[in-house]
Amino acid sequence: MKRFIRVCLAGVLLSSFSTVGVAVAQAVVKVGVSQRDLGAMDPAFGIGNGDEFPIRQVFNVLVGPKDGTSNLLLDQLQGELAETWEMAPDARSFTFHLRKGVQWHRGYGEVTSDDVAFTIARMRDPKTGSAYGSNYREVESVEVPDRYTITILLTKPNPFFYAFALMPRFGGYIQPRKAVEELGDAFRHNPVGSGAFTFASYEPKQKVVLRANESYWDGKPKIDTMEVLFLPETASRTIGFVKGDIDMIEGATVPGWHPSLKRQKPDTVFDAGRPGGTWAFHLNMTRKPLDDLRVRKAIAHAIDQSAWVAAYGDFIRPIYGLSPVGFYGSMDKDDVPADDWPYVYNPEKSRKLLADAGLPNGFSIDMFVTEREEYKSNVLIVQEQLRKVGIQINMRVVEHTSYHNDIRRDLNSMIMYGSGQAPLTQAVLNAFYSSAAIVGKPTRNMNFSYYGDLAGNSDALMDQANQEVDNAKRIALLKQVQIEIMRQVPSIPMPSPAGNWMHSGKTLDIGYPVQSYMGTFTLAKARRL
Repeated sequence: MKRFIRVCLAGVLLSSFSTVGVAVAQAVVKVGVSQRDLGAMDPAFGIGNGDEFPIRQVFNVLVGPKDGTSNLLLDQLQGELAETWEMAPDARSFTFHLRKGVQWHRGYGEVTSDDVAFTIARMRDPKTGSAYGSNYREVESVEVPDRYTITILLTKPNPFFYAFALMPRFGGYIQPRKAVEELGDAFRHNPVGSGAFTFASYEPKQKVVLRANESYWDGKPKIDTMEVLFLPETASRTIGFVKGDIDMIEGATVPGWHPSLKRQKPDTVFDAGRPGGTWAFHLNMTRKPLDDLRVRKAIAHAIDQSAWVAAYGDFIRPIYGLSPVGFYGSMDKDDVPADDWPYVYNPEKSRKLLADAGLPNGFSIDMFVTEREEYKSNVLIVQEQLRKVGIQINMRVVEHTSYHNDIRRDLNSMIMYGSGQAPLTQAVLNAFYSSAAIVGKPTRNMNFSYYGDLAGNSDALMDQANQEVDNAKRIALLKQVQIEIMRQVPSIPMPSPAGNWMHSGKTLDIGYPVQSYMGTFTLAKARRL
């Protein structure tokens, strides 16, 4: 009898240990991002993709494109914190009805319309110092009629206001009033959201660790733990991915890298989406000799877009306006003016313009660029092309987060910048060419050239385009404003690459097919294979 009891007890213990073993076996997914360290996980201050990837997992927006798409028409969106929404017929107000019962992480209570109102006020406030403040400059007031309803009133009509102020791209994420006010500056690296994953820990220059949100409103994620690894070197990310130590990586816009990766790891799923991001080489018109239009035109005429196509193949496509082909309101080849267009490759004309500007031997100029490969590659191509007409760029490489901070402090003369803006020409104009978005102003956005205060101003035409309710008229106005800006050459639009993430088809199913996306995407529906 005693032996029987011992055998039964042993069986119970073995069964218990087996159950514990199953429970402990975590579904862990590792994601490698091209960033040396975390800048901030506060949506008001996150800058690079290495910031936004974990932000996207921890926070929710009101509404966004359906997973794996970048469709932005109001009737094409899917709700996150909002269940339903509507725009007023005059496009001067938007009302959102919140999903009831959604909880903030770590016991901070229910997500309510007060949190949405707080987020908008915080993002708008110049004292906050968010780089995305200008996205909210058209907000006149916010009404909170009850706990789950919020109406945003605008100073003027804007049918696409939501697309660059409330969507999943940096500043659009809703933040909890109580946690932000309680945690203060600590919120930057100790965030509280409502998303599919909760913040667990941060190891400087190593990783951010996230855990599945057990009570997520859309169901607990199948991934238990996510590690976002900071791996700025392409070689490190590639080796880890090929070896199977990393499940998903941010790709590199480097000649030959994509076909090489496919050969090394045939199961790679390329989550590449069109129309991709925006790239431009911005010319700081407060610096000599860039204050001279002839010099800026000379730079534009020295740039040959075919160099990028030759280097990257079909991964990259030419650009004809300020937004990539495929963006709402973008310019096509047929929209380019026939008369004296600055963006036609003509090195002889470039040299003549320099001579006319009193620089027959060209000039030398200092600039710094981030260590990220796609930035360096772009600048190296520009550097070589400008060298041929006598312009010498003295390039210094800096850490990625420092780069973003310093260009927003107006410390650079020429700024290479890539961004996963919403695929709307309005969003590009708002961020880079509105006078309200000039880096030296309280909004601290990304108008690095000072266009609007220097060498032209298109604010009125932008406003007209934003307010136009008729689709055909709005698109025509957007093309008109691009032409007006580009004639002053505040920047050189760069050929547009496809979206650039990839995951292992053997270890990870992200939960939906990827056609396009805005910078990064959620892994709320992903599962480890």
